[in-house]
Amino acid sequence: MRGVEDEAGVPHGSARHYFANQRGLIVEVVRHLLDGDLPRPGETPKQQVARWLGPESGRTRARYELIIASFHDPDLAVELVRGRDRFVDILVERGMTSSDATELVAALDGLVLDALLCRQAPETLDPEQTFKRFGAKFP
Repeated sequence: MRGVEDEAGVPHGSARHYFANQRGLIVEVVRHLLDGDLPRPGETPKQQVARWLGPESGRTRARYELIIASFHDPDLAVELVRGRDRFVDILVERGMTSSDATELVAALDGLVLDALLCRQAPETLDPEQTFKRFGAKFP
């Protein structure tokens, strides 16, 4: 906790005051990370994926690392599923069925992971084809 406080330039004890313990800090970091992954108003799927693979690729890699860590940490898994469910809910609000939205999020996750592994440039990936396969129509 002291290292985090030193890096943030805040007085020692600040993190414990706001987060109670290291676990609370990690949960809030995960929530913040997942909030940033959500579609932004007016953002097309292609723009969203380009953001994930371009300027926010470090954040995207961190999310995948957290997914691996969640295999051994049920509390972390709960937060990651909650984040995924928020994305699914947004797609449902935009007119998809829950099952289609869940499958689309999984498919999109696979596309992004593959693009990171293959070091594809963000502009080479067209997630809109995947969205179309699920009958999703977005701006």
